[in-house]
Amino acid sequence: MNHPPLKIYAALAAALLMWAASFPAVKVAMASFGPAELALFRFAISAVALMAYANHRGLPQPELADMPRLAIVGLLCVTTYQLGLNYGMQTVSSGPAAVLVDSVPLWAGLISAWMLKERIGIWGWAGLLLGFAGAVLIAMGEGGGGFQLDRGVWLLLMAAIAFALSNVVQKPLLPKYGAVVVTAWSFLFGTLGLIWAAPGLLPQVEVAPRAAMLWVLFLAVAPGMLAYLWWNVALAHLPVAVVSSCLYLIPPLTFLIAWIGLGEVPGLSAWIGGAVALAGVALVQYKGRST
Repeated sequence: MNHPPLKIYAALAAALLMWAASFPAVKVAMASFGPAELALFRFAISAVALMAYANHRGLPQPELADMPRLAIVGLLCVTTYQLGLNYGMQTVSSGPAAVLVDSVPLWAGLISAWMLKERIGIWGWAGLLLGFAGAVLIAMGEGGGGFQLDRGVWLLLMAAIAFALSNVVQKPLLPKYGAVVVTAWSFLFGTLGLIWAAPGLLPQVEVAPRAAMLWVLFLAVAPGMLAYLWWNVALAHLPVAVVSSCLYLIPPLTFLIAWIGLGEVPGLSAWIGGAVALAGVALVQYKGRST
């Protein structure tokens, strides 16, 4: 079995670290911006920066026939995912919310097997389920009560499925155009899907403190532009389910960042869940690649 270059895994690791670090930033920014307004603000910045970079590099524009697919990707991974996540987190406690969001790899495995005919084998599916079990253990450690089938639950589930589907839809475009072009145009379409929030954003920008504006800038550049760009670099070289399984590493990374940066020591279930999640990801990486 041929393994991709180490730089592919480095790009994937960088994306995961940035997404893990984004949660406190979102929490702070949401104190000054509404869910839709925050999504519009950060991805408008990301889209403009990426489009400018692509133009500066002289990268080719997508063919007209591929524009609908790029639009679908943007509406899924930016518009639908961000709205579902931001609004869903308002009513669902942290533990159940984490379980719902962490279901992305399972949905990605199912959808990629159906649409792309990717096969990860029995060991790959075992790894995905093991990783999900680890995520559940971590969520149990966070507490926050059980599931109640309110609107927030369905929004978070919708967000997870939308993100998984977006990875499958965009994968055929990545070898053709590269990660920069695909990310830039999908961000542009996704931002256009949020443009209806512009009237509410302008008054919020006028009164937002400087710290909130800096957090939005961080979200736009690091977890937004760079993380999605590096994620797509990995997605171009690896099966969707294999890349998506690495999302199980975000909760352990979040705990590690909180431990080192804030002195918050994770509980026993978090350590156990993190170890189980790592084992699941390792199983997918080393035994689940049959494509």
